[in-house]
Amino acid sequence: MISIKERKLIIQWDENGKTQNEIAELLGCNQSSVSRTLNKYKRKRTLENLPRSGRPTKLTDKKLAQLKENIRITLESENNKFCSVSTKQIGEIIHREIGESYSLRHVERIMHKLGFSLITPRSQHLSHNQEKVDKFRDEFKKNSNRNIWVMN
Repeated sequence: MISIKERKLIIQWDENGKTQNEIAELLGCNQSSVSRTLNKYKRKRTLENLPRSGRPTKLTDKKLAQLKENIRITLESENNKFCSVSTKQIGEIIHREIGESYSLRHVERIMHKLGFSLITPRSQHLSHNQEKVDKFRDEFKKNSNRNIWVMN
């Protein structure tokens, strides 16, 4: 993302007759970024990011912090079983907390925003208990191959 300072330089250099390619080279960015900045400035006459239309999110910073804590608690309680929870389970937690249902992909985005990462089955379970390994693999096969979360 181009900073406000860099946007001002783009406008200044454009007014001084520099080409978009020269400006891009000076800033170390793509020519298309320079072009977008110039077009935006010509249309809106501002370098600031203007508010965007659309419904505001129900996930405020306070709710996100509370949600992260609830998910962390859930992960810790599941730790005795498989060390993980599924995206579907996380979606259910979000639905209980906020009253909003999100798609699995959106739940994944929320989880990344909260600092969690996806895992895949390991060849050997952390506790090296073969029964747990087999149970984990069976459960994992029943679910999607991209929906198990752990905290970083």
